[in-house]
Amino acid sequence: MQAATSVVVLTAWSGNSAYSFYKENTILFSTFRTVLLVRLASYELNEVRTGMTDEFAKAAAYLPAGLQELLLRLPDRLTGRIQEIRLRAGGPVVLSAPDGEWLLTKGGGASLRPSGPPVLCSSAQLEECFLKLCDYSVHTHQQEICCGFIATRSGCRAGIAGSAVREGERIVSVRNITSLCLRVARRHDGCARELYPALMREGTLCSLLICGEPSSGKSSLLKDLAGQLAAGEGPSDKRFRVAVVDERGELSGSGLTGCDVLRGYPKAEGIQQAVRCLAPDVVIFDELGTAAETAAVLEGLNAGAAAVTSAHCRDAASLLRRPQLKAALHSGAFDRIVFLEGRQNPGRIVRVMEAGDLLAQGDRTFADRFGRNRRGSNGFAGA
Repeated sequence: MQAATSVVVLTAWSGNSAYSFYKENTILFSTFRTVLLVRLASYELNEVRTGMTDEFAKAAAYLPAGLQELLLRLPDRLTGRIQEIRLRAGGPVVLSAPDGEWLLTKGGGASLRPSGPPVLCSSAQLEECFLKLCDYSVHTHQQEICCGFIATRSGCRAGIAGSAVREGERIVSVRNITSLCLRVARRHDGCARELYPALMREGTLCSLLICGEPSSGKSSLLKDLAGQLAAGEGPSDKRFRVAVVDERGELSGSGLTGCDVLRGYPKAEGIQQAVRCLAPDVVIFDELGTAAETAAVLEGLNAGAAAVTSAHCRDAASLLRRPQLKAALHSGAFDRIVFLEGRQNPGRIVRVMEAGDLLAQGDRTFADRFGRNRRGSNGFAGA
């Protein structure tokens, strides 16, 4: 039997009952009269797949068996491009790719415009997927769930939608889950090399803010950069001390053995703890957003540590429309801004700007608009 060619389910029967239990590398099958212990020498999710890339296989493994079986039939040329698997209660199973939203079909294929009815996800299947993502222990993921996501040990992250349970202004739980968006965590080894020219200035690490729309490759760049800097494979032969603050479990899921990883820490607290206790050369984290996080970055800079992080914005104009990010630039938290092309070409850099130049450009744009509006207003008043 070849484990890599099909998914095999083993059960031990006693009358009309079958029981099975899986934990790590051991499968235990018990009946009323017999116990069968099967030790697997090496078990990985990508060994129980057919026609799937390894990253996609890891994400698909969280789906219920019926949906997973259909995904097993998809060709590599499609699964290699899938960025997200989307499940909605009573809705079609959607596979998000750079060229559009593919719908899973009942024949075991996928189409941008299916001629027949697509495969629908039932509420029961959605619940089963949710429980799998939580390792059947929802309470251990409660803090993440309240923040709208679930982080898995494999590095995949699932966004969730449902009904918030609130105590005053605080969300304490989420019930009646109606949507899951499972991101396919992909490795892009070497993609961070494009960052090298922006990363160094006179032999010193610069602080970078990497900007791009969702699925534009921000997390992939951060993961690859962390590994390369720690391994001495970056823009110099030096091995840098790298601290990774991984609040959502996306950066360290595939393993960063040469880095100090603070997983599950709120970003502001994690940055402060890394700077105070681990003496890093650089702190890497994703999705800068709050004033507290900006203050933590500034504290790290004052202690001699550079920062590399990401933000959701597609260009300079959208960046400057976000008050916290604009404040971070004015505070001197970042030396350079890197803009990515987008989800059509993840990880590709299209522009690098000095933070001061970007702010000056924004000020000029504001002055021009203010001048035009003032002239227009005066002209209207005098008409």
